[in-house]
Amino acid sequence: MRLTAAWPLGSVGTACRTTSVIDIPRSKDCWTCSLREVLVAVGEDRARIEPDGTTVILLPVGIELVHLVPGLAEELELVPGVALAGIAHIIDVDSAEENLLEHRPLAELAGDAYGDDRRCSGEIHMVAIGYADVVVTIGEDLVGHDLVEHLRPHDTLLLPGLDAPLLSELLSIRHDVDSALERVHPATIRAWGGPDEHGVRTLDLSSELPFHPGRLREFVADLAGRGLLARGCFWLPSRPGRVCTWEVAGGVVSVGDAGAWDAAPRRETTEVNEPTVTPIGGSLGDADGPRCHLVVTGVADEVQCARVADAFHRILLRPDEMGEALAWAGAPDGLEDWFGQE
Repeated sequence: MRLTAAWPLGSVGTACRTTSVIDIPRSKDCWTCSLREVLVAVGEDRARIEPDGTTVILLPVGIELVHLVPGLAEELELVPGVALAGIAHIIDVDSAEENLLEHRPLAELAGDAYGDDRRCSGEIHMVAIGYADVVVTIGEDLVGHDLVEHLRPHDTLLLPGLDAPLLSELLSIRHDVDSALERVHPATIRAWGGPDEHGVRTLDLSSELPFHPGRLREFVADLAGRGLLARGCFWLPSRPGRVCTWEVAGGVVSVGDAGAWDAAPRRETTEVNEPTVTPIGGSLGDADGPRCHLVVTGVADEVQCARVADAFHRILLRPDEMGEALAWAGAPDGLEDWFGQE
């Protein structure tokens, strides 16, 4: 029995002879954990009732694939006769520009279903497009379509519309959690690029030099830009062993800590020693060591792109400052309210 998932609810049109509704109480405080528990039970039941069948799971808007699927895949591996097939993400390109580039909380998009949920739809879409095995677009807007193309990894299948053979494509895939996580992890994210006829641009900003903590705080707004999406990683001389994360969605900047550099995913790239700004592709040297790498996408002109790239360059430690970088290690850096005490 094969289990496949598609997002969001109502996204896969399949014939159904009977319909039933079962209310299941939440078993854990964590909604994702409770859903995972239910889906594993569904897989067990379906494998027993129809061992050669296929079950399609339609997930509601607020379920984040990157949080649900890895654990689900691990648990399903222990269920005899069950295989997790492809994972799809469906996005309406007619509203993609607004939903991706502006702050649209789930509470505004999904009504009563999410109460006062302020999670940004752009962040959810951005990560899901990178994580999914298949991206399905509906609608006709050319800017929205180009935004999806810029965010879609090259090894992810793009299907136009729900009339495309979605089910057969999903069933031809065995979901690979490691590959999916590599596509969206801040330390291994890539700039895929895409058409630029309608104003969509992607910047690939990279350097092996660290960010200067004081200048990062000073120029954070310039680096974030306006109406842009961004994800990636950076390092600080004050926190040399930590993968610092950077994300911009809906006009909100988020920074965090993704663990140690020696525990981050690895990938091979082309060697570059100086900061670069390129429209597509990876551009870093040793992808296993500390680095700054930000991928910025949005509807922007050359002036806007240059402003963000200039901020990136200004924040980097200058080569003449690197001799004093060791003095930063473990010392207060003025970013304790962002990351906590190192």
